Amino acid sequence: MELLQRTVILSFVVYLCANNCESAKINTPRLLLPWFENLYVNFTFEIIEGGCYTWSLSRDDIIDIEPLYEDTWGHCSRAARVSVSKRCAPPGSVMILAEEVNTGEILRGDVDIGTISSLKVLSTTWKLFLEEAPEAFEVIAYDGQGNKFSTLEGVSFKWTIENVGDHYGEDLLVNLVRWRDTDYEAPHGVAELEAKGLRSHSVLLYGQAMGECRVTVCLEDICTDFNLRVVASVVLTPATAFVAPGDSLRYKVVRARAGRLTIQDVADTLYTMKVPDTGIALLEDTISLVKAIELGTTPVHLMSGLTEVASASLTVVEPHTIRVTLRPANLIIYGEEFTIHCVVFDKDGHALSAGQEMLIRLTVEGQANVDLLMSTENGTITEAMAHNSGPFTVTARLYSIAGRILSKKVEGQTSGVAIEPLQIVPPELFIAWTDNTQEIILKHRGGGDEAVTWYESEIGNSVLSLSPTGVVAIHGVGSLDVSVHLTKYPYIRAAGKVWSVPPEYVQVSSSGHARVGRAHHLHVALTAAHPTTGELYNFHTCNCGSFVVSLLEGPEPHNVTSAPWIQPAEGACCVLECWWSARGVSSLRISRGRTGDTARVAVRAAPALRWPEHAAALVGATLPVLAEGESLSPQSSEPRIGELSEREGPAPHKYPDVQLFTFKCKRKGDARLSLVSQTEEERESAEFSASCAPHVSRLRLEPPDTHAECSAGAKVWLRPGQEVIVKVSLFDAVGRELLDERGPQVAWEVSPGHVGIEFRATDRLFVEMDQEYTPVPVPQKYYQLVIADEQAIGWSGVLKASIPDATASIQAKVVAPLRSEHMKVILAWESETVPNITTVSGGSGRYVVEAPKGVSASVEGGVLSANVPTPGTYDLTVSDMCVRGESLIVEVNIEEVLSVEVLTARAVCAGGCVPIQALVKGVSHRYLTSSRAPEWRTSGEVVVKDGNLCGLKEGTGRVRASLGGVWSSEVEVCVFPALRVVPARARLPPGARLQLRHAGGPPPRLAALHYRAATTGANVEVSPSGYVRGLSLGTSRIILAATDIANVELATAEAEIEVVPISGLRVTSATQTLLVGSPTSVRVEAAGLGSTALWALQPPPRLSWTLRDPTAARLYTSHADDFLERSVAEGLSVRVVPLKPGVITLDVRVRNMGQVAETRTWDSTIEILGISDIRTSVDGLSKEFSSGDRLALAVGTTVRLKSIPRSTWTAYEDGAFEVKANGEVRALRPGFGVIVARHKDERNIIERESVIHVEVSVPHYCTAEPASSEDSAIRVVFRNSIGRELLAPDANVSVAAPKPTHTRRAADSALGTEIIISGLESTGALVSFAGTVGGTTVTDEVFVPGTDSQANRVVAVGSWAVCLEGVGWKAPPDVTLFAGNGVSLAVLATDVSAKYTLRLDRPAAMFTIHQVPVEKIEFLPGEWPSSLVPLSIEGASLTSGPLLCTDEQKYALEGVQVELPFSCRTKPPHTAQPVLDIASGQLGCSIIPAVKITEAMEIELCAEWGALRTCTRVLLMSPVRVSQSKVSSLQPPTVFTVAGHPQALKQVTLTPSPGLKLVTSVSDDIMTVQVKSETEVCGMGWVTVQSRLTSQELRVEVERECDVACGTLLGAIFSILRPYVPTLVTMAALAAAFVYVQGRYYQKSQIRMPLAPVQPVQAPSSPERTRTWSRSPYATRGPLSPTPRSPHAPVYGDASALPDNSFSPNSTRMHSRFL
Repeated sequence: MELLQRTVILSFVVYLCANNCESAKINTPRLLLPWFENLYVNFTFEIIEGGCYTWSLSRDDIIDIEPLYEDTWGHCSRAARVSVSKRCAPPGSVMILAEEVNTGEILRGDVDIGTISSLKVLSTTWKLFLEEAPEAFEVIAYDGQGNKFSTLEGVSFKWTIENVGDHYGEDLLVNLVRWRDTDYEAPHGVAELEAKGLRSHSVLLYGQAMGECRVTVCLEDICTDFNLRVVASVVLTPATAFVAPGDSLRYKVVRARAGRLTIQDVADTLYTMKVPDTGIALLEDTISLVKAIELGTTPVHLMSGLTEVASASLTVVEPHTIRVTLRPANLIIYGEEFTIHCVVFDKDGHALSAGQEMLIRLTVEGQANVDLLMSTENGTITEAMAHNSGPFTVTARLYSIAGRILSKKVEGQTSGVAIEPLQIVPPELFIAWTDNTQEIILKHRGGGDEAVTWYESEIGNSVLSLSPTGVVAIHGVGSLDVSVHLTKYPYIRAAGKVWSVPPEYVQVSSSGHARVGRAHHLHVALTAAHPTTGELYNFHTCNCGSFVVSLLEGPEPHNVTSAPWIQPAEGACCVLECWWSARGVSSLRISRGRTGDTARVAVRAAPALRWPEHAAALVGATLPVLAEGESLSPQSSEPRIGELSEREGPAPHKYPDVQLFTFKCKRKGDARLSLVSQTEEERESAEFSASCAPHVSRLRLEPPDTHAECSAGAKVWLRPGQEVIVKVSLFDAVGRELLDERGPQVAWEVSPGHVGIEFRATDRLFVEMDQEYTPVPVPQKYYQLVIADEQAIGWSGVLKASIPDATASIQAKVVAPLRSEHMKVILAWESETVPNITTVSGGSGRYVVEAPKGVSASVEGGVLSANVPTPGTYDLTVSDMCVRGESLIVEVNIEEVLSVEVLTARAVCAGGCVPIQALVKGVSHRYLTSSRAPEWRTSGEVVVKDGNLCGLKEGTGRVRASLGGVWSSEVEVCVFPALRVVPARARLPPGARLQLRHAGGPPPRLAALHYRAATTGANVEVSPSGYVRGLSLGTSRIILAATDIANVELATAEAEIEVVPISGLRVTSATQTLLVGSPTSVRVEAAGLGSTALWALQPPPRLSWTLRDPTAARLYTSHADDFLERSVAEGLSVRVVPLKPGVITLDVRVRNMGQVAETRTWDSTIEILGISDIRTSVDGLSKEFSSGDRLALAVGTTVRLKSIPRSTWTAYEDGAFEVKANGEVRALRPGFGVIVARHKDERNIIERESVIHVEVSVPHYCTAEPASSEDSAIRVVFRNSIGRELLAPDANVSVAAPKPTHTRRAADSALGTEIIISGLESTGALVSFAGTVGGTTVTDEVFVPGTDSQANRVVAVGSWAVCLEGVGWKAPPDVTLFAGNGVSLAVLATDVSAKYTLRLDRPAAMFTIHQVPVEKIEFLPGEWPSSLVPLSIEGASLTSGPLLCTDEQKYALEGVQVELPFSCRTKPPHTAQPVLDIASGQLGCSIIPAVKITEAMEIELCAEWGALRTCTRVLLMSPVRVSQSKVSSLQPPTVFTVAGHPQALKQVTLTPSPGLKLVTSVSDDIMTVQVKSETEVCGMGWVTVQSRLTSQELRVEVERECDVACGTLLGAIFSILRPYVPTLVTMAALAAAFVYVQGRYYQKSQIRMPLAPVQPVQAPSSPERTRTWSRSPYATRGPLSPTPRSPHAPVYGDASALPDNSFSPNSTRMHSRFL
């Protein structure tokens, strides 16, 4: 186990060392040291977080190096001191290498040597305060190129001081102070020079008299000077004041001396005051009292003789309002004093300084009685006290100024609430402890309606705990101090205490008397002795469930429970509730644990009324009264109205102890009857009210109870021979039911009268007694019996009941007995559901069916249906729901189906129907009745509809039926089409012939067809084959009959032939206007005869067609020449095709028209106008629509159609799109339609149309295709589900490309957006496209090949900057170029859209910049430092920043001054200028303060460029300050403060070094930082303070605390490993031997320093640019050689490369075996 521990510790040490080596770096990688002929300048290189190193130089003739060792053995060095050698001839450069002895890691540093050319003095101020702490001034030096030297340690300077101005020649106003004479920590090397009497580069200056002086510092003959001014550290207070006219204000002086502020009266100092403008204010006492005269503003000066020391501003304004404030808050406690503070404001919200001449008076109104105790002379502060609670209002009024009462009303008011003092009730709460955890809610009093918060006054109490809501959780015996305060007002609080103590005594109290059936309460108190005073106290809270109630003697109590709703008696903590059911004296013991108490309770019974609760009867009626109790005696409040007397007879069987009484009504009225039980102690009674009515006011009849589903309403249903009960109720005038134990007398009648209806009770009604009280006649209801005979069936009327002064009626109906059509039914088993069993009639028409178990049945519409499980015999009982006792039984016999037969015809006409039916046989070979329609199954061209077999079309079909799961055999049926004659109607001229044809009918194998005339002597001649010839004028009917071989007519059809004369011969055309290239028909017709009928003449007529202009059209007269339409030119017709627009004239000549010889001709002419078609296209597309083209749109797209000539647009669609009058088409949803362009030629009266087919689809995917405008541009094409391209010009297209992209409108704008990819390499890239239109987004990912022109192309906006590799670029005038270190910066100087081409001659290169117009210019939101407020200049679809450069290019442009095209301005005297921060890639505006910022101020900053302008508000703040630059944990507390503006402190970032932990707290303008160490580690740490809003970075060093004697890492390791030294020594020896052997094996060669390369005569022609002494960590390759084979530039610390090719501030590990 011990070996394992040692191994773990050793591993941890090795890991710690390795970890330290991992993050090693040099403190200063680049150093510039001055060279002096007779002086050594030293600098110490340190390795941060490293191991042990050896040091070497590249040139030992320039500097000397001395390793510094931390240990006493002299083997481990982490630092080295370098000194400039006197042999050095500046300038020069030296490379320093530090090699880790164990890992071989090499770190590199560089030292440059130069001579000092100029000096400059730095300080935080150029003004010294009189007799204040000295200020530090430091000299920094520069070489001839403006580079700053890293250190001036050890260099002495000559400082001289001389007075200027009036103090010239007098004693020095400023004195040099030595660092050692102050508490300041001197910089390194200063103390040694001061010991020699010399001055270093850093001195302290102390102001000892006021005035101005000049300080000169020289280094040999190089000098610089600056002016210092010493001023007094005093200010006037108040610095800015507002007073009212006539009021006075006394000024005082605030002096800062020795770090403290003192306030003095002006009279106590040597200063005087001066008011320049005496018209506004006057110095009244000539010392410090200023009186306001008139409105205005004047300065107030503090003078020391004739010198102005300080000044203040005084403004005289009119008072406008008063702000009244209650302190500490608007919620006060009555009985306690509070303060009323009044502040006067002007109309602009400035607070006025109230002087002695101002008087404010207060008035208080409200429910609270508030007394004003005392106040200041001017009434601004008043002490007051409230004497009771309630709201109140304080009104302050400016009464007078300088004794003059104001006429203007200047007042203010505020409201407050006085509340009762907050108290905990009770202050000490005693809780009885039980073995269970309890939760008690604490109560408080006072505090008004405000919410309260409870908390514990002590911490760590595990027995009692308190929640903020006031719930105390008790877990044991103990006490807890509790407090409560108002949640919104924590200063209002109260305190109390909670005790949890086990009780010692139990006490029980009660009244001692209880009643049977009533609750009795026992009050239980717990008592214990106070732990401090010993006095007995009662517990406030206890657990009622912990008490045990036991019976000692007497009746037993029941339902013993706690009664939390009962308030315990004084001193009691619990109430127990008991009930007794028997009388007697009960002794109870209430105990808790071993303690208890006894209580005796006398229980007795109380009189109780059993029936009735209240009585109502007619005068003369009697009712029994039943009551329980002891020694009951009847009494009546009105004996003349109602009498209560004792009653003889047996008591009810269920209630043998009940006493009987009789109530009798004597006269009209109300009486109060009581049964009294009198005892010695009390008198008890049971009372009920009784009413006596002189007559019945209302009578109500009710039918007997019927089935719940009988919805016929209140009606009496009568059946012959059945007695029916009609319920009768009697009511008095107020609606009370009247009862009588004998029954009332009622008269009955029937309307309309009928002898078949009879009433059983003729005198008094039948009385139904309550069986609960048998044999006592307690009346429950009255009823009448009605009976009818068969003669009354169908009667419907009312039954009327009459009694003096009241009548009632009820509907009644006599119905026939219940009947069934079939009492026994035989059905076929088809399924479990059996419909249409039989028909039920009679009764009320509402039935319910009772069926055997497992069977359900119902009657709907008079038809009985059932659900049965299996075939068999079932008895179904059908009952009438409204007629009681009316029912019948139907026997249902269900058999399984044995066979099914189909009966129908064997043939059917298509479209016709024939009857069809199915017959069913059961297992008993009897035909069964089917309760449902059979299931038909057909095949072929037949179908069964509504019990008929119908033919669908010509062919055959088969049909079969199924019932009960049994199918019949198939029956084949032939289906033939309907027979008809073609043509059905025709006209013929005399002599013409016509061949009739038939269609449809039976096939020839089944029937023959014959034509015949319908009548004899017809006008036509008809052959049996259908050849018709016209004989004479008239009309004839031709009949076509189809007969079979037996001469049976199967089908017939008719045709009508009309013979008309030839008259009105004419030439007609299908249209008078014809589109060019479209054919039309021209034919010769007669009146009522077409060209076909004329062509049927024998012999046929002859025609000739002639065009007057053969070039205008072309004629087609035969099938061979008709290439446009493949149809024969029948009859006298020809087809004309226009070849050009214009009038086509056609001449025709007809001969032999109905004549035997050609002796008669007929000539005619026809003209046809040829017109051109409408040309349509989409606005934004160069291509026009042609025949067959389709306009495909995406949903949500809007395009505009245009036409030549201009046309009107009409759409025929299903809501997929809409068209406006101007041709604008808007796609709404997927669908199809057409758009018709119509043009009406008013001159020629021609209307023509052009149809565009439109398809609207939702895009399913998109593709990327090359744009037509430029080969390198890409267009996103939307396509639907079948791949058709969709127009979407307004689609939102986005690209996820590896390079920047820009979108622009395509040349054909209807095609949408084109995409230009910037900087795309020639190898191409995988690009993702996405497009959104109409709420639908589609994506595509394709490989886009690149070209050389795409690689050197970017898209930018005005004022953006683009980095170009190389210098010497040529650019247009609108592009400004700035040269850097091998990189040029191109700035776009205009804000218009353009395309610029930049060219480089050597090497030849070209770069293209697409500039898009500026869309928006605005400052970035947020809080920014005044040194750079970022400005956003945005263009269309550009997402990158304003600087398009790589990190390497940004570094190459470091220090380049860039002029931006926009301007910045701010409020004078401050100025602003546009800046470009190349490092962060941001441009914006920088504010240059005109004076030093001591107080925060908000100013406006604006940026303008042409017509674009934007403004923002910027907060100028003074720099933050740290109280100490070094703290030590050895002297706790380790605390420093950061002071500054509160807004600046919110964005201060504190970064501690590893091992430190910070605890911060912010109060106004001070941030307190406490530094804690998480681990005990020796050495120094630090805390970096970064202020974002003031652009500061400060550092506070922290000296860590540790217990190790040696304050190094090695000492800490030895302290940890001291118990394991023997083991470590052994392992160290083995490791040393291994390292020695390994080192000898891999012997390193000597480091050979690189030599300067030989410069060739000819200049290098390689276009590659090499980076020399690059500081960029990204300098991996040149921009013009992007291939992976390009040489990488080495980073800092790489000793394997020449110094000319490697220089970087970053440390990189490089193993020594690479050397």
